[in-house]
Amino acid sequence: MTDTTVTTASERAIKQQKPSSLTRSSLKTPADEALSLYEHYWPPVEHFEGFDAELTDFLAATPEKQQAVLEGLRHDPEAQGRFLHTHLGSIYAHSFGYRDGAFTRHTDDAAEIAQFAAKIALERELFDHWAAVGDLPEFADQLAAADHLDELAATNPGVVHPLFDFIRDEASREQIERFLLCETIRNEVVDDEVALLVVGLQGMQKAVAAANLWDECGRGKLENFHTYWLRRLLEATEDGWNTLDEYRQGHPWFGKLTSNINAALLTRPARKMMAYGCFLVFESWVEPHFVRILEGMTRVGLLDDEMRIYFTAHVAIDPRHSRELSDGMRLQRPELAPGEIKDIVYGAHLASETGRRQFDRMLGFLRAMPAADAATAATA
Repeated sequence: MTDTTVTTASERAIKQQKPSSLTRSSLKTPADEALSLYEHYWPPVEHFEGFDAELTDFLAATPEKQQAVLEGLRHDPEAQGRFLHTHLGSIYAHSFGYRDGAFTRHTDDAAEIAQFAAKIALERELFDHWAAVGDLPEFADQLAAADHLDELAATNPGVVHPLFDFIRDEASREQIERFLLCETIRNEVVDDEVALLVVGLQGMQKAVAAANLWDECGRGKLENFHTYWLRRLLEATEDGWNTLDEYRQGHPWFGKLTSNINAALLTRPARKMMAYGCFLVFESWVEPHFVRILEGMTRVGLLDDEMRIYFTAHVAIDPRHSRELSDGMRLQRPELAPGEIKDIVYGAHLASETGRRQFDRMLGFLRAMPAADAATAATA
């Protein structure tokens, strides 16, 4: 028997905890390129400078007045969607803790109470009067539900939405570059979203969510963080950091639908299982979407691997993640209660429908860009 032979449970546990960024109890110094890109604050957002006048008035209103405002918007879906998603997006910045959030560097008890009350009111309106999922199937056990979610992950409208065929086949270079900015904003805090998902899960569900987070965080290496690949995309884009900053000011409210729904689920403990189902569907989109994005980038000459790495890497990674999430549900112990199964299925269908609505609007948004006419003329 050699000294390296593992003989006890404790020794086996210690052996498998191999460090990732650590060597001889000290952190490895990242490469110069990584250090340079990490000089940029992430996500690349500006400091909070106050809520807009409309949200400020809503925060100050009584519950009765807030309810009247929300009821008054129900007859106008466009105004309702803009109000809910613009203001929830502002409030969720606080939940993620970055510098664009209202109370992330100081506390203000009264103001935070008002913000939380407004969040509750807006979310209630969101789920009761904006979100629409229709009648949902019911399942006797978690195995049958997981089989259904596998099918939904493969066939939901978001998987083969015309938006991504447009990106692949028709979009001009300018339209694709604009869409890459949208994708950067949509994915810039995915690691935090997964971290919030981990909290409160048990057993195999927690294991697969934590494994996903481990991947998102580069398995402990800064240069492999998935958000680091977004930094590389911006760095490789002409004036990319400033361009994103300028674009963010006019980023349309309907570009926030999936992010807001996800945050609404993640930041309320009672909706945790809904968030699990929601995330499973989100993961199912990645491979088919990113393959089409890459093909569109190739078509218009966006060939720099620095711009493409975020998408190429995820094409290989995320199909596995989606399968792991459904398998985690199958193998979950303690077994899921009927209400928990129902919540997971609801979250998955909510993600599917919300994605369809967002992608419908984004397709119209990109087609309306002036560059679309020029691209059509150039290929005529």
